[in-house]
Amino acid sequence: MILILSIVWVFIFNTIKDKVRSDLAQPIPVPSATAVPTQKPIKTNTNSKSEKSLFVPYWALNNQKIDSPDTDALLYFGITPGKNGIDKNEAGFKGIDQFLSSAPKGQGKKLVVRMVDSKSNFEILKDQAKQNAIINDSLKIARDNGFSGVVLDLEISAVPFDSLIKQVNDFTNRFYNESKNRNINFGLMFYGDSFYRIRPFDIKTLSKNADEFYVMSYDFSKSRGNPGPNFPLRGKEVYGYDMTRMSEDFLRYLPPEKTSVVFGLFGYDWIVDDKETAVSTGESKTYSQIQKEFLNDCDYKDCVIKRKNDSAETEITYIDDANKKHVIWFEDTQSVSKKEKYLKEKGINNFSLWAYSYF
Repeated sequence: MILILSIVWVFIFNTIKDKVRSDLAQPIPVPSATAVPTQKPIKTNTNSKSEKSLFVPYWALNNQKIDSPDTDALLYFGITPGKNGIDKNEAGFKGIDQFLSSAPKGQGKKLVVRMVDSKSNFEILKDQAKQNAIINDSLKIARDNGFSGVVLDLEISAVPFDSLIKQVNDFTNRFYNESKNRNINFGLMFYGDSFYRIRPFDIKTLSKNADEFYVMSYDFSKSRGNPGPNFPLRGKEVYGYDMTRMSEDFLRYLPPEKTSVVFGLFGYDWIVDDKETAVSTGESKTYSQIQKEFLNDCDYKDCVIKRKNDSAETEITYIDDANKKHVIWFEDTQSVSKKEKYLKEKGINNFSLWAYSYF
């Protein structure tokens, strides 16, 4: 009996691990214990100050002034950990001077710490000395270069074991406390689907570990999954989740005046079969690329461009020169405008765009 139970446990564990590793292309709700937050009334704050911000990735710098009208703050994306602290030989760190010289005067500037490699992050979260080195380096770099704040982009795809959740909570808490000691603003970035998919983030606790929060409301439909919207405004009955539910979930714990929703002006191009099931990984395309190739003048066979009412986003279908069918979903300025209007009704007035050079 013990042997049978052991075999069953190993099978179940490996099944969960495989699903997480593939980033859960098929939506899987989190357990009800975490999927249904405490029924705390949602407080709206329609009179709070609004901020428009723009992410500027280091690879988008081109020795020209950053063209960002109507933007209050630029988030430089950014620096990343090395073996001990921040990697100062990496392109993101080396691009700080160019970013600062390209940024328009009068706009706020924040420094993003890119922790986007799960394998590396696991090692860091187990080692407090490495964490302290990252915290100290990040805050010193921000202070030395005139950034008003640091934003931590900690991305992890893993089974949400209690030990890992605690490691994340402890790390962000130390980062936050040290930021306060140095009078530097500290922000956290969250996946928009944190409440929907298996994610090792305790939003309730993390809401106490930062001054501001950025909710990444893009990449809901994965490149390795089937075609779907970047992040639908409505239509959870069709897509499994949407922005209306996302805002409710996050506002259980996050103050709306400290919350920014980030929109991604890009999409994916999937090759599909006759049932529109993806047969290969979707190719990422920026909004600018989609405009040039499809919206201005689509020369492909059977090219159909249609905006969907529920998601507010646009779907394109076409046949390529090799007679293969494609489906594209993408976010644009019109869908962003509709989503912003809805979120403002919920008291969220801060918005950001990913990313400079994409539109």
